[in-house]
Amino acid sequence: MNASPQWHARIDVADGSGRGGSGFLIDPRHVLTCAHVVGDASRAEVLFPRAGKLRLDGDVVFRGPWRRGENDKGDVAVIRLTHSVERVKPAQLAPWNAVEIHAGRELGAIGFPDAYRETGQIAHFTAVAHPRLANDCCQTNANGSTGPRLLPGYSGSAAYLPGSYQVVGMVIAADRDPGMRTGVLLPLDEIGRHWPDLLERISLGPFDSNAYRDLHEILNDLSMPDARQLLLEVLRPRTYYPDPPAGLSNALAAVEWLAVDTTFPEEDVVDLLNALLRRIGRKVPERAAALRKWFREHGVDAGTAAGLPEPTDAGTAAAQSEPSGADTAAAQPESPDADVRPGWVVVRIAPTADPSRAHQVTIWTATDPDGALDRRIVEETVAEDAIRATVERALPMAYREIPEATYDSITVEFVLPRGRLAWPVDTWQALDDLDQVPLGWNRPVVVRALEWFDGAHDSARLKERANRLRTGTRRLDETLEWRHCGSRKQTPTQFQAWLRESTRRDVLGLAGPWATPERIGSAVASGLPVLLWRRSACGVHPEADELRPRDPCPGLQFRDAMAKELDRVHSNELPRLIRELRAAAGGVDDGQEHCGRDVTLLWDGPQRRPPQLTLAE
Repeated sequence: MNASPQWHARIDVADGSGRGGSGFLIDPRHVLTCAHVVGDASRAEVLFPRAGKLRLDGDVVFRGPWRRGENDKGDVAVIRLTHSVERVKPAQLAPWNAVEIHAGRELGAIGFPDAYRETGQIAHFTAVAHPRLANDCCQTNANGSTGPRLLPGYSGSAAYLPGSYQVVGMVIAADRDPGMRTGVLLPLDEIGRHWPDLLERISLGPFDSNAYRDLHEILNDLSMPDARQLLLEVLRPRTYYPDPPAGLSNALAAVEWLAVDTTFPEEDVVDLLNALLRRIGRKVPERAAALRKWFREHGVDAGTAAGLPEPTDAGTAAAQSEPSGADTAAAQPESPDADVRPGWVVVRIAPTADPSRAHQVTIWTATDPDGALDRRIVEETVAEDAIRATVERALPMAYREIPEATYDSITVEFVLPRGRLAWPVDTWQALDDLDQVPLGWNRPVVVRALEWFDGAHDSARLKERANRLRTGTRRLDETLEWRHCGSRKQTPTQFQAWLRESTRRDVLGLAGPWATPERIGSAVASGLPVLLWRRSACGVHPEADELRPRDPCPGLQFRDAMAKELDRVHSNELPRLIRELRAAAGGVDDGQEHCGRDVTLLWDGPQRRPPQLTLAE
């Protein structure tokens, strides 16, 4: 996590009332706080503790309608500083519907209660997006039964997302009963409703504040209960994609989520937003003209606007229905990849009871992300030394059975016994490539555990954790736990117990002495759906209790470099990213460190498994 930013402020009102609280810098000249923090004062003193205790005076230039005992809505105030603060970077504001987009995510706030007036104190909590309270605010609940909670002195503090420090709202109250550990948050959309100038300070992913302001004007009041379904229609052509939140209720929230809470490259985000806006324009033709104008004014490819219906007379049926037949193709062109669907080739390699060490090799195709296997391509029993050649020859046949998938949208899943999960299957040759490069350079290649795949064990734990990862919105920097050369040693039993702690994350990375078949097997047996490790060792390390070797070793370098690559990446994108890193590693000298070299990704779950027959069947 980055160091805490400097835009947190303490607000002092020098009118003898003893009032004060918190605030945050939203541009070089303005600080946002609560109306009840400044009261009726015309001036306030603003201190930035993390900016060398910079202290400035300011004028209160805006107060919301809040009045103690009379009106509990609009508890907002804006302070204009006597001069600009150039050395402090203002807070980055999340989009309008941020509380809804990030529902359930941990939030943080830095406040200045009496015991921490000089240093400030950090509290962590979650916000309840729906339903809202009577004053149009959101209730907050402290994380856990211990640790700092919201207190008097937090009023006016920014509620931010740890890691990115994007601000989603402002704390306005805290329950005085220490047993309750609740508070009240004023979300950005409510702040902006009372002070519309806030909108000028918000950008949206790849689009600047002007583009966002104009899009907000078009979509903000557009209720859309099926927003999640529209998003899925746009995302499904991608091999991997995050699952949209279920609580999105309007068109603007869907656009905002796609722009700021996915981790696609910027050009992909623009393409996806184009596709989503085109669908919204078709679904609500009366907004199509405004969207067409938005596309023209904000530099989006003119071809996107062509996919929107032309305006018609308000009373005609054409304005209320979508074109059909040949007119649909002419008036509503899809993006080039609209018909592309992801595909999978599942390669099961299982030992037999034959004393000659023969293995059964079975290869299926699959096209439904949540469904069963489609067609069996190969089923052979071969000697161990013939497994690789058998698979390499069969893979091109399997690819041809998935014609609707593009070359690099097919993932190859190797189902292996726990003791063989470190087989370097990603280095096997891609015979369909003219250069016959390693398979892992061409396509995402992952491994899965044979024991879970065959249903020999109860897979409820694996299913629950895999579904939590797939449907959640957390990024890898929030879910990934590492065990590496600098971690404290654990006995095998201690490691098994640690893996089963209910609060542990669902994604584990192993480096150095932790990447052994025994440790990998234990991690898989615990029901972890995602496991990442490097197959190559990194030599001798200092003894037991040193938290980190004095000299960086390859294992630590791998962990640090991989953690940097995975920052702000959703777990669903991990197979694609690992493919890119493997290919990048192939382009550097053998003696040069690269986190994509010798890396194995276990990517498991309840999908794409053979049907489990009951005794009666």
